[in-house]
Amino acid sequence: MHQILMTIVLLVTLTGCVQPQVEQPKVNANYLVIEDNQAWAVLVSDGKRVEEHGVVVDAIKLASNDAPVAASYVIDTPNCGKLQWLVERQDAADGVTTRMTLHDNKQLGASNCVIGEGLTRIWTVLDYSS
Repeated sequence: MHQILMTIVLLVTLTGCVQPQVEQPKVNANYLVIEDNQAWAVLVSDGKRVEEHGVVVDAIKLASNDAPVAASYVIDTPNCGKLQWLVERQDAADGVTTRMTLHDNKQLGASNCVIGEGLTRIWTVLDYSS
């Protein structure tokens, strides 16, 4: 009898300690990953990742710190077509080292083009080319 009473008290105590799970923030980000002649446009939205693979057609990196554009990448993707990415040069004091703008084309609205979903967000370039 004493054992049953202690079990009930323990369960009531533990039930009072149970708290609902706090919803964790979800990651949201857009990346253009370049590695030699391969490119991946990666979109992370609400913790879910989708990507569009492509081929780098042209890459130009500008060494001048006076130019507003630091680099230009043209990639060709099967679902979104040919796209040009311009990397804007930012001041280190701004806390932003790389931002991207994406030039629009007609294929970006296609249902199988995942890049079109991220047009209104900031993109980050990760260039691992040698």
